[in-house]
Amino acid sequence: MEEQSEILSSKKEFAFASSTILAQVGRGIIVGLVVGIIVGSFRFLIEKGFHIVQGFYQDQENLIRNLLIILLFYILICLLSAKLTRSEKDIKGSGIPQVEAELKGLMSLNWWSVLWKKYILGILAIASGLMLGREGPSIQLGAAGGKGIAKWLKSSPVEERSLIASGAAAGLAAAFNAPIAGLLFVVEEVYHHFSRFFWVSTLAASLVANFVSLLIFGLTPVLDMPDNIPQMSLSQYWIYLVMGIFLGVSGYLYEKAVLNVGKVYDWIGQKIHLDKAYYPILAFLLIIPVGIFLPQILGGGNQVVLSLTEHDFSFKILFLYFIIRFIWSMISYGSGLPGGIFLPILALGSLLGALVGVICVNLGLVTQQQFPIFVILGMSGYFGAISKAPLTAMILVTEMVGDIRNLMPLGMVTLVAYIVMDLLKGAPVYEAMLEKMLPESATDDGEVTLIEIPVSDKIAGKQVHELNLPHNVLITTQVHNGKSKTVNGSTRMYLGDMIHLVIPKSEIGKVKDLLLYD
Repeated sequence: MEEQSEILSSKKEFAFASSTILAQVGRGIIVGLVVGIIVGSFRFLIEKGFHIVQGFYQDQENLIRNLLIILLFYILICLLSAKLTRSEKDIKGSGIPQVEAELKGLMSLNWWSVLWKKYILGILAIASGLMLGREGPSIQLGAAGGKGIAKWLKSSPVEERSLIASGAAAGLAAAFNAPIAGLLFVVEEVYHHFSRFFWVSTLAASLVANFVSLLIFGLTPVLDMPDNIPQMSLSQYWIYLVMGIFLGVSGYLYEKAVLNVGKVYDWIGQKIHLDKAYYPILAFLLIIPVGIFLPQILGGGNQVVLSLTEHDFSFKILFLYFIIRFIWSMISYGSGLPGGIFLPILALGSLLGALVGVICVNLGLVTQQQFPIFVILGMSGYFGAISKAPLTAMILVTEMVGDIRNLMPLGMVTLVAYIVMDLLKGAPVYEAMLEKMLPESATDDGEVTLIEIPVSDKIAGKQVHELNLPHNVLITTQVHNGKSKTVNGSTRMYLGDMIHLVIPKSEIGKVKDLLLYD
């Protein structure tokens, strides 16, 4: 009986591998609609809730009464967080590392449990004023929605991964109105290559989810910047190089801080005998003073980014805002509440860009009208360095800002920042988080699946028997010049071909590293 089930599953996988583009687009549309509604409502409720909390802080006349209400609200979140995170630990934090782990076959999430618990707790935590982003949870909610649809369709493992990837991309698209960035994020962060198994359905899902989001929030870009920003002359391009180096070094320092903030919380928890489930208490106690004195810099950071081009801030104010947001972003994320670092990184990058811009304006190197370009470049370079996903950073910022004219400067700054990060041996932040998480999360249920991998420079020209694959990995077919053919030990791999492998789900990441990277 079990053998028959495995045969049926294999047939499903190969059927999916040969399915038409229309079928893949159809699946993507379903995922996009569902995820668009989930993430769109998630984003809407966060924005409404945050404005209420921020309004309480800003109402100085009734501050004492408002603080009591806010304190009760924070206590409620702490109690609910302790209850929900104990029953489902995978709702903590960003959620992106968990999605990566699932797509690499290293863990299997309970999609329904993650979906509703992350949804409720994520809204409360992010709307509370803590410096957390909505995009990480949106990506995980999208992935959970995609997995739910896969279970509903009784999909094979390879199709399930495709729908999870589609859902993740759709989640980012709906969170930021950035459908192309959603696709690129999954490519750069998870798959590290374009696979026919997922990119068509993923693009369709991203576009549909973005359309649903536009129906809710309108056509105005998330970070709408001034029109007609004067272009920098070629003689000023050296500023971009300097800025890229600065952002790369800054990104490296951020990564070190965010990967080690958990140790600080653990040390404090041991000293005051505080259970991990109640770490959010510390974050809420520390955010209250910021809310009282600087309510305008609370939250994920989109308000901060927009304010940089609406008001003239001095260097001292910008530096103060950066320091506060840097420290409190760490405090907020380290608490373990559902919330991401995506938007906070963009906010910090915009502040760093603004600092460079103010210096350049004061020195007479650029005009005040050119200042907004520094805000945009700061976001792209800082995020590109920390995530080590430069294409995603460039396209994401372009889509969020709604202006394609700055792609050349964006490319220069982001590339330089990425190179500096690489020279400093910085790892992609989400992969580093995944690595820290794996010892207690990795699973191996022995389930096999089908994956598609391009023939890279590393294996091009070699025969199958020369690949030194694990004994439980089998190459089934090779797609050469658009035609599939079965392989044997003497089959030669050609650059640009695609190979299909039957592989245990837990070995996906390892085999990709073996075949794709030096």
